[in-house]
Amino acid sequence: MLILSVGCAMAQHTADLGVQVGAATYWGNIQNVNTLKSITPVVGVLGRWNFNKRLAVRGQLLTGNLSADGFYKGALIGQSGTRATDFPADINYAYNFKRSFQTAEALLEFNFRNYKLGKMKKEAFTPFVALGLGVFYSRAPRTGSFILDPTPSTAVGVIPALYPPYLGPAGTRNSKLTNGFDVSTLTIPVGAGLKFNITKRLGGMAEVIIRKTFSDNIDNLNDPSRYLATSGPSYAAAKTGLNNTDWYATLAVSLTYQLWDEKGNCALYDKLRKK
Repeated sequence: MLILSVGCAMAQHTADLGVQVGAATYWGNIQNVNTLKSITPVVGVLGRWNFNKRLAVRGQLLTGNLSADGFYKGALIGQSGTRATDFPADINYAYNFKRSFQTAEALLEFNFRNYKLGKMKKEAFTPFVALGLGVFYSRAPRTGSFILDPTPSTAVGVIPALYPPYLGPAGTRNSKLTNGFDVSTLTIPVGAGLKFNITKRLGGMAEVIIRKTFSDNIDNLNDPSRYLATSGPSYAAAKTGLNNTDWYATLAVSLTYQLWDEKGNCALYDKLRKK
């Protein structure tokens, strides 16, 4: 009876639904990225199941953009926006990309204080941490910078050297420009934030989430170190397996609405207590 009483007393099952808006930023292989200029918008929806006042699980869908402007020194870099079939190498090594993306995530949340949406005094706010697993997808942008083949199509010294874009082996799915690949990857989101109540039904949340990805191609530079050795006739093949040099993070605020509140926390306990 005591164990049942303690277990039922902790149960505070509720369900929330919400929307969120925020900003994203990337870091990976591009050098000297201006972080402030690389902030992009994200929007999403979320649903949360609260097991009790300390633990909850959240599912969310996000969509937005990731972009960066910087440099990748030592590589032969071409720039899109021209119809030329052969390109001059960018002598400044300027590199940029922009991708739209969609992601689905499941996160376990731990509240540092007792918290329940609808409580306006004692349990009206809490800091929290979150850890989860997600899937990330981004279609090939086919814009921005891309890598050039190391063998020029015109002789160096006769006229300014022009290079064809680097493509993988002909007839394979890799026979694309380096900015022509879709990205699908797992992510591990880790974050922290603050939840707070606004009314009896509305709550707010502000959080920062950092995501470790298992892709090296969000910036269109899959295994980029191989592009620095440009003396041979071609580049080495990209490393196989999971790579994890590209990360991104979001700063978001959310508005949530309490859809459901379990009025009777433990019918079995209430029934036994009446006997």
